[in-house]
Amino acid sequence: MSERWRWAWVLLIPLAMLGWVAFGNIREDRAALNGGYRELHGAASKAEEGALADLLTEARAVLASPQFDANLRALSGRYRAVYLDPRRQEASVAEVADLLAMKRLGARYVPVDVFLLDDEALGGGYAAATSENSAGEGRYSDIVLGRFLLDAYRAPDVVVRSCAVNVAAHEYSHTLSRTPFLYRPAFTDTSGSQTQIPGRRDRSNPVASYLVGSVAQCTWLQLKGRITAGEVPACVEVFGVASGNSQRCDQFGTGEPVVPRPDLPPASPPL
Repeated sequence: MSERWRWAWVLLIPLAMLGWVAFGNIREDRAALNGGYRELHGAASKAEEGALADLLTEARAVLASPQFDANLRALSGRYRAVYLDPRRQEASVAEVADLLAMKRLGARYVPVDVFLLDDEALGGGYAAATSENSAGEGRYSDIVLGRFLLDAYRAPDVVVRSCAVNVAAHEYSHTLSRTPFLYRPAFTDTSGSQTQIPGRRDRSNPVASYLVGSVAQCTWLQLKGRITAGEVPACVEVFGVASGNSQRCDQFGTGEPVVPRPDLPPASPPL
């Protein structure tokens, strides 16, 4: 074998291996996108597992819907800048929408496992947590949800149910990576026991993950016929874009318009 061919094989073999790995990754990413998750863990029964799967499926479907994209982009005039992460604190609403629609080069939803925990294990409160690789490496993410979300999702009041969709969509936003191979979260907020996002320059701006959750919630209510498209901005204001206003979830049970009003519980402080 000539020296030229020897060097060609030296180059071709690792390139072929890299291509094979990339092909496998692409297939795995596509399955994650289509299915919404790899595995579900922690369900106490088949019924509970089914409810969790339905919640996740609905949240992903809303995020992929043209109504969600239109509702989010329509908020560009209302919100001048959006916090994505510590290095990108003044992104546009259009950039958020483009990332979610995977119109930005490299953007993708990573494969995710979903864990259901008892409420006490999450410390109580109407919240959920995404467990991210602390080094921002690897290819996967875990979503950790409290069992109380399933109670909300199965509630008779459609607005209470929509709050579960908000949380699931919020957590899905954290599984969006801005790079095609390693997991680099497109949106971050607090982690661990933090009560505020460190280093925030303007706490009046929306936090992307909370903006996504509220727009998904209100879009879901629109798709269910509870509100109209024109009422989505007011609904988003009710449930918060700089933190979550879950304390307002049960305030619309007799058919009140989902809009701000003086007797609602106070909004949560911005993160």
